[in-house]
This record gives sequence, structure tokens and C-alpha cells, in this order.
Amino acid sequence: MTRQQVIGLLDDYEAQHPGNRPDLVETHISWVLLAREEVFKIKKPLHFSFLDFSTLEKRRYYCEQEVELNRRLAPAMYRGVVDIREHEGHYHLNGSKGSILDYAVWMYRMDETRQLDRLLERGEVSPGEMEELARLVADFHRSAPVVTRAEDWLDLYREFEDLNSVLPVLAICLGREAVERITRIQGLTRVFLESQKSRIEARKAAGFVRDGHGDLHCRNILMTRPPVIFDCIEFSDELRTLDVLSEIGFLCMDFERYGRDDLSGAFAGEYLRHFRGVENQADRLLFVFYKMYRANVRMKVTALAINPAAGQPDPGLVATLQSYYRQFESYAANLFPSSG
Repeated sequence: MTRQQVIGLLDDYEAQHPGNRPDLVETHISWVLLAREEVFKIKKPLHFSFLDFSTLEKRRYYCEQEVELNRRLAPAMYRGVVDIREHEGHYHLNGSKGSILDYAVWMYRMDETRQLDRLLERGEVSPGEMEELARLVADFHRSAPVVTRAEDWLDLYREFEDLNSVLPVLAICLGREAVERITRIQGLTRVFLESQKSRIEARKAAGFVRDGHGDLHCRNILMTRPPVIFDCIEFSDELRTLDVLSEIGFLCMDFERYGRDDLSGAFAGEYLRHFRGVENQADRLLFVFYKMYRANVRMKVTALAINPAAGQPDPGLVATLQSYYRQFESYAANLFPSSG
């Protein structure tokens, strides 16, 4: 679909459900329609280095994958996949007439006020709640399939270095000095990962690499009872298959970005009591790397949402980008203390 067709779909949904016009939330890869009690997520027809939604068949497949994979942690939220059809100039969700234009993931609408990022912004999160969340994630990892044929140190580095794809945006928003610093950190990271290659392989052999969630950050968690974790990565088996330290490092990085090291410590401590993911000093260093890598990923994702050709970048996106860069820098200083 095109954005113009999505707007038409909003109009037709409201006509079919008077008084219930969905809100439209747009990400760099999806359009999300938020109606009163239901949500429809439509994948944009895009092809990036890390995903391919370029054909109708691929978008249907990844919609089905999204439902199946997310039902592991959010079974009551994901309802299924529906057709989007055009009939006599109008658009219909889950209709029976007309030609299929696209597909959408169909979900129940949950209570967004319980999203963890919003609770953090209101200062309404306690370490005890994070311990409950940690036990849920540990249980999930224990039951998730072990994957032994996964990325090696060089694959990890190539993913880390993919930040170069958005360097022009980073230069505009962060400045040339920051870009030069990122380039120096990339060189140090390559040396670090190569020095840790035997431990990375040993962790795979020991069962620490699992088919996990892949995108475990605060916005994808609802602090209900019990907590609900949603919106896992469906478009890349490689990005979803990861060391458990990378998975929990993402969430800990997010807590620390909010200045809540107490929550990071409570979550990691309780998780490691239930799933022993750290066995030695090498693992502790890898945990710092994974937090730095996750700040790197969020910088890239945020930069992809900024269109430098559109004029002055959105101040909110720039502030978010800067906050991830500060986290990235802090982990680099911890991991490479002599780098300046």
C-alpha cells in the first residue's frame, strides 16, 4: 500500500465504524492503525539491508511470522492476519469482496498507559517490578530453542559497523567530531570482538544463544499483571537469534538511558539468578559490548526515521538520537578506558 491508500483506509474504516476513526502511527517500516479496541499493523513495501517487505507475498509471510512469534510472549494480544481489499473504490479490512491490496497484523488494543517507557517518564517503576519482569524473560529464554549455528564475531562486527549506513544523518545531528569518534570506536570494537571470538563460540556451544525476542526495549513492554512483551523481530531470524546477554543488554541499556541504573541492576541481577548467563570476566565484558551494540542499533533506527532532505530534522528525534549516542559513548569509555 501507499500512504495515500492508508489514509483512504482510515476514512473507510470510520465510515464503516461511525465515531471510531483510528489514529495513525507511522514508523520507518510500518503504518499502525489504532482503533478503539483493535489495532492493525501494515508493513511498508520497503527493502533495507536488514529486511525485505518489497513484495505482497513477503509482506503476507512476515505478517504471519509476526503473529506466530509474538504469541510466545503475548498470546492474548495477537489475533491473526487480515486481508486489505479494495472494492468499488473503497478499502476494507478483513472483507470478502474485491482485490487484495495488502495484509495487516490484527491485534487487540492494549492499555498504552502501562507501556514501560511511559511509566518510566512518569517515575512510576520500582525495582521490584523489574525483578518480576526479569523472571518472565528468564523463563522465556529457558524455553526458547537453543541455536548453535549462529553469528560469529565477524558477523557481530558487521552488524555493529552497519551504523555507517546512516553516517550522513549522524553528521548532521551529532556533528563531525562525534562521527570521527564513532569511527574510532568501530576500530577498537573489531579488535575487541576478535579477541573474544573463542568465548563467543564457547557461549554458543554452552546454549547461551537462543531464538529470542530481538527487540526487548521499554516501549515493547506492558507492565500489566503479568507483564506483556510484544513486537518481537519477525523479519530477520538472524537479528532475533542472539546471545541472551544481547537480549537483556538491550533493556538494561534503555533503563540506563533513562538514568535508572537501579532498575538495570535489579533486572540484570534477578535475571542472572534465574538464568546464569554470566560465568566469567569475559562474559562481563561482552555484556558491556552488547549494551553498546544496542545503543548503536537504536541510533541507526532513529537516524533512519530522519530525512535530511526534508529540511530541519524533528527536534524530538534529534534529542533521542543524542541520548543513544551518549549511552554508546559511555559504554565505549567503559570497554576501552584508554581510548580517550
